[in-house]
Amino acid sequence: MTRIINFPGAKEPPKVEPAAKMVIPKAEVKPGLLKRGLASLWRGIWIFTVLLWPILKWVISIDVFICLVLMAYHWDTPGGNAGWIFLTHFAGLTALTYFVSAYKPKGL
Repeated sequence: MTRIINFPGAKEPPKVEPAAKMVIPKAEVKPGLLKRGLASLWRGIWIFTVLLWPILKWVISIDVFICLVLMAYHWDTPGGNAGWIFLTHFAGLTALTYFVSAYKPKGL
């Protein structure tokens, strides 16, 4: 006949007692939830902008150049605001350039 040898260290699994009553914890708002949500939204905007930056840079630069030409054309027009429009578009291009090249969100 054959001999059956038990594997060393093999034990029966411990018996689990059934829970008396199931307690569902109340949902609590963790402190800083809004701050973390806004930070992740800002990080997503930064990633989206960085990925589209090669195309976005060209499109916005062409727009700023067109605004520059229109500003030069309408320079002596009374009541014209082409200079302010150019200034806002140029400031937007400068801010986006800084946002992409010098700024890096925390956690990346």
